Amino acid sequence: MPEIKIEDTVILLDTSRSMLRKDFKPSRLAVGLHTVKNFIQSKLSIDLKDRISIISFGDTTHKLINFAFEEEKLLNSLKKIQISGRGILHEGIAFALQILVEEMRKIGGKVPRIFIITDNKLVFDKDRLDKMVNIAKGLGVYIDVCQLGGIQGYEEDKLKRITQLTRGKFGFYNNTKEIINAGKVFASKKEIRETTDYFSPEKKVDIAPLVSEIALPLRRPHVLEMKLMMSGKGKGEEKCNICHSVKSPITSSDFYSEGRYCPSCDRAMHLSCAAMWAKKTEYKENVFRCPFCFFLLELPRAALKFAQDRDGETSEIKIIEEDEGKEAKMIQISQESVSQIDASCSYCHSIFLGDYKVYQCNKCGSYYHKPCLGKMINEISACRNCGAKIISN
Repeated sequence: MPEIKIEDTVILLDTSRSMLRKDFKPSRLAVGLHTVKNFIQSKLSIDLKDRISIISFGDTTHKLINFAFEEEKLLNSLKKIQISGRGILHEGIAFALQILVEEMRKIGGKVPRIFIITDNKLVFDKDRLDKMVNIAKGLGVYIDVCQLGGIQGYEEDKLKRITQLTRGKFGFYNNTKEIINAGKVFASKKEIRETTDYFSPEKKVDIAPLVSEIALPLRRPHVLEMKLMMSGKGKGEEKCNICHSVKSPITSSDFYSEGRYCPSCDRAMHLSCAAMWAKKTEYKENVFRCPFCFFLLELPRAALKFAQDRDGETSEIKIIEEDEGKEAKMIQISQESVSQIDASCSYCHSIFLGDYKVYQCNKCGSYYHKPCLGKMINEISACRNCGAKIISN
C-alpha cells in the first residue's frame, strides 16, 4: 500500500522577462502566479502539516519566503517577485536544493519536492544542470515541472527528462484554464511505494547514495576547550550526554581526547558512544542522527571500529584517527573539474557552482571554497574534516 508522508516543497517560479508576454491572458506571469496560488491552497487543504518555500528565478535567484504553512504569508510573499533577464535553470535548482538540504539535515521523515513553473525560455549550463539533477536524484528529491506553452522540442524534452530522472511529473499546457488547474493537480501527495525516508532511525536499507554528503561532522573541541579540560577548568568535567560519564565506558578515555559535539545542539558525546548509537540505529555506515536534536551527523570512519570491536569484546581500544596530528596540503581543483564535484564544501556545506576557486585536502579528500579555506585556516589551521594540520604548498 502506498505510503503518504508530510512534504516539504520548494516552488521555483520563472520570473524571466519572457513571462511578461501576453499570449496567455493577462500574461504568462499572471497565469503562473494563479497556478502558484492554486497549488498553495490545494496543498494546505490536503495536509496542513505540509510546508512550502517559494523561490523566483531569472537572471538572479531570490528566496521569497522560507518554509511555511500559513497561506496568507505564502501568498503575500509573491508580491516581492522581481523580473529579470532569462531564467538560469541550474542556479534556480541549486538554490532550491540548498534550502531543502538545510531542512533534511534537521529532521527526517519528509518527502522533499521541487515544483518548477516556467515557459521554458531558459538558459543553463548542461554540466551544472546535470550535476544538480543527479544531486536531487541522489537525495530522493522529486522535481515536477509545469510548462506554460512553448514549442515542443529539445528544451521541453530536457525538462521532461529531469522529471523522469527524479520520479516527478511533467505537464505541458497551451490553455490558460488548464495551467491554472494544474496547480491543484501538482499539489497532490506523492505516493511512496518504496520507502524513501533516508533520514529516519528506523530506516534499514536502500539509503540515498548522497546522504553522507549532506551529513555534518561532529565538532571537535577547540584548542582552548581542550586546554581547559586537560587543566580541569571550565569544561574539565564535561560529560557525554549519551553515557553521562566523563570517561568513555568503552575506551576509558577522558572527554578531552575522545569528546565531540553535535554542530546543531552542541550536546557532548564520546566518539565511541556515538559509534555505538549509530550502530543501534543501523543507519548507513558512519551516518546517523543526533539522539537529542535528530540532526544528520557523520562519524569519522576510524570511529566505526568502536562498534566492531565492541561486538568482538575487545578488552582495550585506543583511539587512532588516521589523519589526526598529520599534515595536509590543500590542492587547487581545475576550474573545468569543479562542475563534476558531487560533494559540498566541508566548511559552509554549500554545493560548488563555479563562483569560487575550489581546494581539496590531500589527506581526506574533502573540498573547500577558497574563502571558506581562508576562514578555516584563520580559525584552526587544520582540515575541518580530518583534523590534519594545513601546511603551505
